[in-house]
Amino acid sequence: MKPEHNLWQQVKRNNKRVVWTRIESNTGLGIPDLFGFYIRPFWVELKIIRNNKLLFSPHQISWIHKHYNIGCPVFVLAKTPLTGSVQLYPGAIVRDPTSIADKPPLWDSKHGTWPQLQELLGTWRAPSPVKSTDLH
Repeated sequence: MKPEHNLWQQVKRNNKRVVWTRIESNTGLGIPDLFGFYIRPFWVELKIIRNNKLLFSPHQISWIHKHYNIGCPVFVLAKTPLTGSVQLYPGAIVRDPTSIADKPPLWDSKHGTWPQLQELLGTWRAPSPVKSTDLH
């Protein structure tokens, strides 16, 4: 079983109050893996941390960057296979995912609870989103 699938199972099992839709997209258009609703809608891309890095396709970077910049709640939930810890990052992480050592997560399973993650997904706001009218 793919490590990202195992992460999905862990997320689903530990966040039962979230209404989840798993996106099975082979189109390569960069759409995140999960669409969730708890207090408000949000998107989550699942990743496995390898060599202290997150790897994104160019389409994923484009999709996440575009939506995050207009204020859409987009997150990256990443798991470190060796430790089993899970971290939540804002979508802005796609700007420089090459090394995450110096980027503090919004939430970490080593220090936080799954209900805290759920609350964060439903309420966290990105700083200073760009207005969609500014993009035209």
